[in-house]
Formats: sequence, C-alpha cells, structure tokens
Amino acid sequence: MTDLNHASATELLALVRDGALSPRELADHTLDRIAAVDPALNAVVALDPERTRAEADALAERLARGEQVGPLAGLPVLVKDLEDAAGFPTTRGTSALRDAPPVTRDSFHVARLRAAGALIIGKTNTPPVGAGVHTANDAFGVTRNPWDPARSPGGSSGGAAAAVAAGLVALGTASDGGGSTRIPAALCGLPGLKPSRGRIPQGPVRMPNWPQNTCPTGMARTVRDTALHLDVAAGHHARDPHSLPAPPDSYLHALDTPLPKLRVGVLTTLGVAAPRPEMLAALERVTALLRGEGHEVREDDAVLPDAETYPRPFQLRQKLLAYNRYLGLADVLADRREDFEPWFARLLDDGSGLTPEETAAHWTHRSRLDRWTADLFDRHDLLLLPTVATTAWPADGPDMAGAVRERTLPIAYTSVFNDTGHPAMSVPAGLAPDGLPCSVQLVAPHHREDRLLAAAQLVEEAEGTLRPSMTPGTTTGTH
Repeated sequence: MTDLNHASATELLALVRDGALSPRELADHTLDRIAAVDPALNAVVALDPERTRAEADALAERLARGEQVGPLAGLPVLVKDLEDAAGFPTTRGTSALRDAPPVTRDSFHVARLRAAGALIIGKTNTPPVGAGVHTANDAFGVTRNPWDPARSPGGSSGGAAAAVAAGLVALGTASDGGGSTRIPAALCGLPGLKPSRGRIPQGPVRMPNWPQNTCPTGMARTVRDTALHLDVAAGHHARDPHSLPAPPDSYLHALDTPLPKLRVGVLTTLGVAAPRPEMLAALERVTALLRGEGHEVREDDAVLPDAETYPRPFQLRQKLLAYNRYLGLADVLADRREDFEPWFARLLDDGSGLTPEETAAHWTHRSRLDRWTADLFDRHDLLLLPTVATTAWPADGPDMAGAVRERTLPIAYTSVFNDTGHPAMSVPAGLAPDGLPCSVQLVAPHHREDRLLAAAQLVEEAEGTLRPSMTPGTTTGTH
C-alpha cells in the first residue's frame, strides 16, 4: 500500500507505468489533496482542475496505445510563479502583476518537463520577483510551513517547498539566486539542489539575468527524484548561450555508482555566521557519517573574502540584484507604482541608485570569491557546511537586524555558491529540539552534480527522509 500523499515521484511514476494507477486517478488525488490542505498553507496560487483532468485523460489514451510518453508521464507538477507555464498568469509574486493575462508559452525548463509527460497543474507562491527569504506578497498573502503554520517555509521557492513537504505534489519547479531553493528545502525538511550555473537553461526572457546568479531547478521529496528531474531538465538550449551541454551520463545512474573516497572539507562559520547548536549537531552527525564511510574529513577554517566588513558584501550584493530587478520592471514601476508592495517599490528605488563604484566593488568581491573557492577545491573534493544558521523563522519573515547582530543572516552560507556557480545541495539532517527540520549543505566542484547527488543520497540513507507530523488535512490516500 503506497501513501499517495507522500510517495516519491519515482514511486508514483512506477505505479502509473505499471498500470496500477491511472493518470486521471493521480490527478484527481492531487487536486483533492490541494483542496483539503492548501487553505491552511497558501502555497498554490493558480490551479486549472478542468484542464488537468483533460490532459490526464489524453495521456491515459496515449499510454493505452503503447506510445512512449516520457519519464515523467502522468506526474502532476506545480510551477513557481516566477516562471512561465502556458495557460497560467506569471505574476512574479507581486500585486502589480496580479491581473496579468495567462501566458501562451512555457519557459524552456517547463517545456522540457511537459515534453517528458508531466502534467503542469498550477503555480506556487513566491515573494515579489523572488526578493525574500520568506514567501509573502500583497497579491496572494503569506505562505506557511507545513511543520508549523506559524513559521515560514523560506523563500523565494517557499510555495514549492511547502507544497512538496505537505504532500500536495511530489515535484515542483524552483529557482535559486542566493539560496532560494536550498533555504526553503532546509526549512521544510526536503533535499534542495542548486545546480551548476547553466546546467538548466533559462528563458525566454525579456531581460537577461546579467548577474548570472540564478539557476532554475526542481523541488522534490528525495535525492533520487532530484536526480530524475535533473536528467529531464539539464542540457544546452540554443536560445540560452550560457547553458551547458548535456552531461555524458544520467544523474540517476550516478546514484547507483559507488562513490569514490573523497577529501571533505567542513566549514562551520565562514567567518561571518554563528550557527545554532542544533545546526552544529546536524553538521557533526554528518561529519561522523562521512568519516565512517571512509572519506577523509577535515575541518577547514577558511573565511569568506571581505568577512571583516560583514555584512557589507551581502548588502551590496542585494543592492545589485535589486538593480537587476528594477531594470526588468522600470516601465511597470513608472506606470503603476501604487500597485506594488510598498516595501518592494522601495527596494527597487534603492536598486535604481546603484553607482558605478558599487558595481565595481561587487564584481571585485565576486572575483575574490572565485579565487577563494578555487583554493578550497584544490584541497577538497567536497565541502560540508550548514545551509542556514537556524531553523524556520516566523511566517512574516526573520528579524534581519537581529540576524545581522546574532550572525544568523539567512543567506550567509548559500549566496556565495550562486556567485561562484558551483553546484550545492541542502540535505535534511534530523530534527531540532523544537521539532523543526535541520539540514546540512554539500558543495561540489563546478559541473559535478553527479558527485554531489551521490554524497547527498548517502546522507539521506543515513538520516532518513522527513515528513511533517501535523500537516493540515490528515486524510491519507493509499494505493
């Protein structure tokens, strides 16, 4: 008997493939689950039940004819509302675009999922244009963490993380520009991958992401599901000149290949953070696990470049990203400023004032980060560090002044690897005394998602997968 609410994508796809579960049955179950649970979470902001059922029926007919319909055949998928999915508005999480019409084309990422047989059923909530580590906006409201509705699922892929953790879907799309997949995954007890820069193509977009910090990715329940998603989504796209060629081997295959003995560097503070005891305990458990598996694990006291001016490098980074958002929204801001969330309009204003000197300082810092990580990977094959310094913060957001004072800035451990382009992954590592998920972060050299996923699976096998015990809507679907 399979619990359909919390089955992995791999398990659900096997049931469909074997004829034990029809695409329509899975679609109906998913829609019923969303209706029962999401009102308490507010993770889903758009849904099309009629089209979902029609597409599920059409897929069932293709399966009955023996057609090859792809590795994701019949799997319901929710798309983060920063990304285009044909038939749905792309509001980008802001009230200024709340009444946007449905788009007529998919992003490159969503198109690949749809071509693989996935049912694109709706959209998930996000902070305005991804500018937040908690998920809230004036268009749709606050999204809540299924482990504790008073807490945040993080951001900016908070809607995706809440939906997957609560058993609404087994796979959603996400993106990560400073920790926006890894942080929500960590707060919701899920694995969360930020792939190498360019691994999944981006577009089509009006304004290119010139800071080159953001990666499309997936949000899944298991490491194996994460690898499955990457197998479908990765590979060069002619309209994204920065995208990487397809890898030589399947990421799923990498999970079945023995991991060689690795030199693992453990970084605890980066010179800018003070992780809470529960996060240190998780780090220590995983350190012991990797040593027990025969890997050479060593503490490394490397400090981030410019750590002595903390938090200035982070603040400057956020201003540059605000400028990038401003460039994409300047015309809308000029015409309908009053429609934006007031705090987000102020953020765009601040970004619009970016000076050449600030731009130069940021890119100088980025070059130091590149050299710093190159030196780290000269002496280590894999890095192990926290994902975040604390468990989930309040649903209306963390106290940022307090986070600076206490050295628990949410992006302290994550944004560096967006700026350097390395693949990084958050992996669940037990529960804190308050009952909320803990995690660790693994980071691999450029383009080595195979190594990263294999190491993450090792942690998952030892630490186990996590499931919220108090998820609203307790009716369990089984098969």
